[in-house]
Amino acid sequence: METIIQLNQEDLKSALKDWLRDTVHELKTIPEKEPLPDQIDLKEVKRMTGKGDSWLYQHTMPSCKDPLPHKTFGRHLIFSRKEIQEYIDSHSRAIFSPEQIMSERLQKSAKKKI
Repeated sequence: METIIQLNQEDLKSALKDWLRDTVHELKTIPEKEPLPDQIDLKEVKRMTGKGDSWLYQHTMPSCKDPLPHKTFGRHLIFSRKEIQEYIDSHSRAIFSPEQIMSERLQKSAKKKI
């Protein structure tokens, strides 16, 4: 059995205002997320890069030609989340769609025939 409630326009406005006020109050009481710390450890760098311990240690050696940005504190490695993300972005390449790949190959092929 369905119950139909009929409200006049003023009651509807009042009910909506109350609901909106309560909703806004609830949203204001939700705590904000704390920002992630910039200083991270090797475990977090592994998670961000998807690389293993060996690769990470090799890229923190003084002899590495393209080292990860890091600092040392005693025997501990310290990384900056921002610097690691910049490193990842600068060493990433775009993934092309099959259509883009085929178009590039056709262009190269056409250039060779000319």
